[in-house]
Amino acid sequence: MDLSGQIKEIVEAHLEDDSLYVVKVEVKAGRRMKVLIILDGDKGVTIEAVTKISRSVGHEIDERDLIKDEYNFEVTSAGVGEPLELHRQYNKNIGRKVTVTRGNETKFTGELKAVTEEEVTIDAEIKEKGKKKVEIKEMIIPFSDIKSTVVEVSF
Repeated sequence: MDLSGQIKEIVEAHLEDDSLYVVKVEVKAGRRMKVLIILDGDKGVTIEAVTKISRSVGHEIDERDLIKDEYNFEVTSAGVGEPLELHRQYNKNIGRKVTVTRGNETKFTGELKAVTEEEVTIDAEIKEKGKKKVEIKEMIIPFSDIKSTVVEVSF
């Protein structure tokens, strides 16, 4: 198993409960190796949870001597504006406004209505050129066509 897989297993063993999950573990080589762990949760992730996991996972990586040289280590929650990575994140964001980019770079923005194993359904806001009126059109987009999906934050 590669290093990122080993670290992911360590993180999963230290998660408080089933509502938290690992989105991504990145290990980047360089002059100084960088380890980045991104967490998410069905009800969000608290700073306390991130701190606890950071300490316990960092300690275990050092204890097991998984990384021989000095390294940078960061544990964070999935940030605003970051693309959704996991099916579970899509489910968490049903009812929110998202922008879905298809593989051909076509973008659709609208409310995420439903998620299945194969596809997402959004009520896309379609605006015709030269007109102010926005039409809502239900779009079913297979995961295989999705390049990225980002939750839109409105203030």
